[in-house]
Amino acid sequence: MGKRLGILGAVIAVMALVVGAVSPALGSSSQGAASTSSGHADKRQTIRVTAVFTEFDASIDVGAPGFSLGDEVVFSGNLLRNGEQVGRVGVVCTFVSTANADRVEAQCPTTSILPGGQITTQGTIVNRSLNFTLPITGGSGRYQGAGGQVVSRDVSTPTQPQVELTFHLEF
Repeated sequence: MGKRLGILGAVIAVMALVVGAVSPALGSSSQGAASTSSGHADKRQTIRVTAVFTEFDASIDVGAPGFSLGDEVVFSGNLLRNGEQVGRVGVVCTFVSTANADRVEAQCPTTSILPGGQITTQGTIVNRSLNFTLPITGGSGRYQGAGGQVVSRDVSTPTQPQVELTFHLEF
């Protein structure tokens, strides 16, 4: 149960990063268009937000009774910038490796909802670490065609799990 909660926190952090990284209204820095070898313009943005998790269910037992392969954790939270809510994030993690208690793995797709669109990420979170890097897999609306990665850093308080997310977006 403890490892599942740790993985849940890591997933939430990833989702928050995805949501905050692409919104210019959130104070992103943009490195102007640059010509690539293919002749296409390349746009990059970096944005930081804090994900504060407000809802989670860490006990979805869909495999064998007890903690096992296929079990899930589901969670969501608010994305904050300078203490103000700028979006929401939702995550569903499915445990894909549980045989070794020292290395529990969960596959975690996330969706971050921001003004003007959504951003998605997906990757594997290992054990309880809230410090990880995951790929950005796409977006809609203002974030259509987004790629890059999000970096999660644990900034939890004793009473509130939270992560700082830094989105490195490429269009």
